[in-house]
Formats: sequence, C-alpha cells, structure tokens
Amino acid sequence: MSKKNLIKRVLEPFVVVAKHVSRPPITHKYPIERMKGYERTRGRHILYLDLCTGCGICAWACPDLAIEMVPVEGRELTHPQIDYGKCSFCGFCVDYCPTHALKETPITEIASFTREGLIYDPIRLSQEPDIKELLPELKYELNPIIDRKYGIRYARKRVK
Repeated sequence: MSKKNLIKRVLEPFVVVAKHVSRPPITHKYPIERMKGYERTRGRHILYLDLCTGCGICAWACPDLAIEMVPVEGRELTHPQIDYGKCSFCGFCVDYCPTHALKETPITEIASFTREGLIYDPIRLSQEPDIKELLPELKYELNPIIDRKYGIRYARKRVK
C-alpha cells in the first residue's frame, strides 16, 4: 500500500465529518415544533354530512376496505365510517366521491391507545380537526423552504 493511499484513507472520514458539521441540524422538537405538510399532504378526512348522499362509492373505491357505510342516528341515509388502522391515505375515496362530501386535511396526527379509537364514525369525521387540541404543546409550525444554495431549510411560524 502506498503512502498516498494510506493518507487518503486516514483523511477521508475527517472530510466527510467536516461537511456535515458545517450544516445546521434538521432535527425537529416534536410536538413543540411541527413540520407543516406540503400542499397536497393527505391526512385525516372531513365528511360533510349535508353533501353525502350515502351512495357508498367511497367504500367501493377503497382498496384497503377501510370504509364501511353505517347508519347515523337522526338520518335515513348511511354514511362512511373510516378505520384509520387500515387506511393507507391513497385518496381514492376523495377522488371518487361524486358530491365532494369527503375531503382530506393536512393534519396527519391520528393516534390512539386502542384499535377502536382509530375508527372514526360519521359524526366524528364531520368535526374539523383542530391542531391545537391534538397537540396542546405546539408552539411553532415549520414551513419547508427549498433553497438552491443550502438545500431544504425551515422557516418557523408561531402558532396562535
């Protein structure tokens, strides 16, 4: 082995480390800081009960069989119930809905201690999610900015 090869093998790791030391960290302090979803982020659904005709196309289009049509008290039609334990957030249900009664929000915080807590009935789906209610500790939302010189950076915005 030549002296030049040995020096290169010894110095190469230091060059790699030096490149990463000069960059700012990308770690986020979740749930105090939350990265805002991109424009087309698929998250929790909202059901507009007044627009829903109970046709069941959303359940038919779901490849994961995560949607079931169930009756709602006080209404004669059946409405979708979504099991987020099965849902892959493909968006077919939203795309196929003829009356646009289903919409997706950028809120991806869906968690539960039990399997039953991941099943959202039509009444629960019709309530718009509030990020401050889901994450009471949330103080900042990070907006991704693509910079040619530095790559992806994040702008902090205080959440009210």
